[in-house]
Amino acid sequence: MLKFVLELSYTIYKMKNFTLVLMLVFFFGFFSCQKDTVSQAQSPQNLTKNSALTTLMGRVSQSPTSKDNVLDGTSCFAVVLPVSVTVNSNIVNVIDHNQYETVREIKNEYSNDDDIVYFSFPIRLKFPNFQEIEVANQQAYNTVVANCGADNGFNEIVCIDFNYPIVINTYNSDTQTPNTITISNNSQLYNFLDGLTSNVVYNIVYPLSMTKSNADTVVFNSNAELQAGIENVIDDCDDDGSGDVLLSEVIVTGTWKISNFTDGNEDETYEYNGYVFTFSANGTSIAVRNATIINGNWASYIDDGYAKLQLSFLGDALEEIEDDWRVIEFNDSTIKLRHVSGGNGDISYLTFQKI
Repeated sequence: MLKFVLELSYTIYKMKNFTLVLMLVFFFGFFSCQKDTVSQAQSPQNLTKNSALTTLMGRVSQSPTSKDNVLDGTSCFAVVLPVSVTVNSNIVNVIDHNQYETVREIKNEYSNDDDIVYFSFPIRLKFPNFQEIEVANQQAYNTVVANCGADNGFNEIVCIDFNYPIVINTYNSDTQTPNTITISNNSQLYNFLDGLTSNVVYNIVYPLSMTKSNADTVVFNSNAELQAGIENVIDDCDDDGSGDVLLSEVIVTGTWKISNFTDGNEDETYEYNGYVFTFSANGTSIAVRNATIINGNWASYIDDGYAKLQLSFLGDALEEIEDDWRVIEFNDSTIKLRHVSGGNGDISYLTFQKI
């Protein structure tokens, strides 16, 4: 009996040690997984649905929708060619994009006509996600247009193209599952980006190459390089052929606030909450917050082929935005700017939003 008790005690002792070992293995394994999870979530190369680069990549990969705005007046969709239209009593068979200019010339010929484009239905519409629908009549067409909402003025970027395939790693924070996907064309890339949810981060496997409109191939090795490369060619794009609007004409209308200021990797927008900016045609500016008024000056000009916006203000309160900013793009309500530090090469972004 004593022998049995001793053997049983020894067995339990070994089982306790084995259990302890299992617990330690589980603990360290779990800790390691959690550490991997944190590192994936905090990786500086990770992107989200709301990242600026995600938006730019979507605009490069989307199905073009603004080239035909002379026909439909919206960048929500494009009318699939060929299509027959009537404008100011003239019938135009639009076979390809060359006839867009014909329609524009008819619209511009006289100032006392309505310039309304009437389609011969049925027609097909193609959306940025490459989906197509058939529209049978004017009423159905009007419904589609009404559901589009207003254009934001920043449409497809057609002067640079991705070279495929592109490999992307994703991580779902809800399920803690990684995945790797290979993108083969614009449709796949756009719909991947458009379908991102808030619980998914992704990173691009570099190097990645793109081809510019002049047939030059450029290679990128990081998110910062890719974003700068796309932004650098936006000036070369002519989305709708409607002519250039000058920044100097836009900035002097209304009042503005800073909706984004990123210095390197630091989001410092909060430092400018409450400031209201006014830019006058004589080159002076005023920044007001609470009862404090800061006077300054501004100038827009072309430097080495690029549009620049120079900002200066009295005192130190706004010294971080006193620079010769490169103009990325703008519309009637938004001005997007970028500056590359001459010292360490850090990139800063500044966005003015009309109030």
